[in-house]
Amino acid sequence: MIARRALALCTVLTASLALAGPAAATGRPLRITGARADTALTRSWQEFGRRPGAGWAAADGTYSTRLPSGPVVWLFNDTFFGPVRADDSLPGSAAFTHNSAVLSTVDGRHPLATIAPGPAGHPRSLVGPTPQSPDRPNDHWYWNGDGTVDGGKLRVIEFEQEPTDGPPPFNFAWTRTKLATLDPFTFRVEKLTEVPSAGGVQWGTELMRDGAWTFVYGVEGDGPTKYLHLARAPLGRLDGPWQFRTATGWTGDPAGSVRLLGDVGSSFGVTPIGGEYLLTTFGSGLGNTIHAYHAASPAGPFTGGETVYTAPEAGPGRYTYNVAAHPEISRPGHLVVSYNTNSERLADLYADIDHNRPRFVDLQLSR
Repeated sequence: MIARRALALCTVLTASLALAGPAAATGRPLRITGARADTALTRSWQEFGRRPGAGWAAADGTYSTRLPSGPVVWLFNDTFFGPVRADDSLPGSAAFTHNSAVLSTVDGRHPLATIAPGPAGHPRSLVGPTPQSPDRPNDHWYWNGDGTVDGGKLRVIEFEQEPTDGPPPFNFAWTRTKLATLDPFTFRVEKLTEVPSAGGVQWGTELMRDGAWTFVYGVEGDGPTKYLHLARAPLGRLDGPWQFRTATGWTGDPAGSVRLLGDVGSSFGVTPIGGEYLLTTFGSGLGNTIHAYHAASPAGPFTGGETVYTAPEAGPGRYTYNVAAHPEISRPGHLVVSYNTNSERLADLYADIDHNRPRFVDLQLSR
């Protein structure tokens, strides 16, 4: 289901559309003056998931990056495939993969085509093995971390997982991390490279390009509190070696990495905006409030933590998680962020797959 025609169309459209980032620095601190649900973007993904022949029906993950040819590619994790019934339910025989991608328009707001290897009706995971069904996992699989174009290639962080004896839906554990290198036109995986995994830090929850560096943010901890860590690599060298942030500078030893902030989520966004860095995240648990932190450098210190949005979907049997930022689709003076929704019971997703589609929020910014 590689969408060559969609990719060609987006390449043509690139020449007629230029997206500006938020306003440049003015010497005044950045403020978030409002937040509202981006219902149009959320609806765009709902409609795509219901479209006959689209493939993608719903997923979590929701990372985005701009390709060299212009369009935006969206990277997802556990993915359900259609066709979706009129009431948004899925048949029990619906296809399922552990990761996928979707190609969208140049402005990133209109998904066009699902990217998943394999013939129509029998998709495979973009990276790694494909499960038989959501409740019959492989002995290992990969969930996407963030992705970026680096050295002309699409590089995607991959978190290797193994099943555990814990109660569903949390019966899995991260084992190590790899970096997938994909051709940005065919989306074929060219290689998987080992990246640091020691010390309990999952590197690559967020990749941020700034200046001459790609900054690699990681998360430490699988308990009630998770901590932010930071590494960096020169542009074009994301496959290593990396440098790791210490209390006083940088080191080549991942054991020297220090905690920069506590109570972050499993996924978050760090966005450079007018000389500042805005971190958007849920807390470490399965809460429903998105918080914002501010810093003058990629390494912090991050201050603030004000609540900027409360997700209305969270409730009995349903939870929200995994914030991601999308500066490549944001208008000047705004930042689009997303979060995932899910249900504690797999049957609830089959009954209403919209419970697993991403939601989007538009943050209004001012100085």
